Amino acid sequence: MWFTGDNRGAELIAKVTALQKLEEPRDVLSQFYSILTTLDEKASGLLTVDTLFIAILSVLRTSDSLLHGSDYFNIIGGHPKISILIDVQLGFTVFSAFLCMLVVRVTWRFYRWVPDPPSKASEFEREIEKIAKVIDDRTHYYWLAWMLTLSAFVVTLGWGSWLVMVLVAVVLVIWTRGRG
Repeated sequence: MWFTGDNRGAELIAKVTALQKLEEPRDVLSQFYSILTTLDEKASGLLTVDTLFIAILSVLRTSDSLLHGSDYFNIIGGHPKISILIDVQLGFTVFSAFLCMLVVRVTWRFYRWVPDPPSKASEFEREIEKIAKVIDDRTHYYWLAWMLTLSAFVVTLGWGSWLVMVLVAVVLVIWTRGRG
């Protein structure tokens, strides 16, 4: 289950340990921090896309109010559905940006759960479990943020045709279904 339960990240620990065929906590922690760095870079890139998309949509929304006074539904040729779609897109991208910020934040102290001074390798297990949970949560945050941004782009197709938007959405759902 996403974001809940004591077994979050347990699968990742087993996989990384088996992949490396090493039981040294230094190697596992190094691999985990490498994964966190990759997630951070990906989320930063997606956050850039989100902010650009938010800026463009905000300009469209604001320029409509300026050009047509208080009549919010006259945007781009007087189509009320487009203004509604812009609101939906803004909602998707703002929430996606929020999730990306959850991925790039630093919320733990390094080696916080390791006793001082550590005397054996097994004393690193709690630290490894905590970081594995952070990786698991942030992977899900990133996945959801990516899907929201993708959905915002698909909604853009609805500006021209509802049918095209629905067809592309169905194709994307089918395509992403088996890809995690």
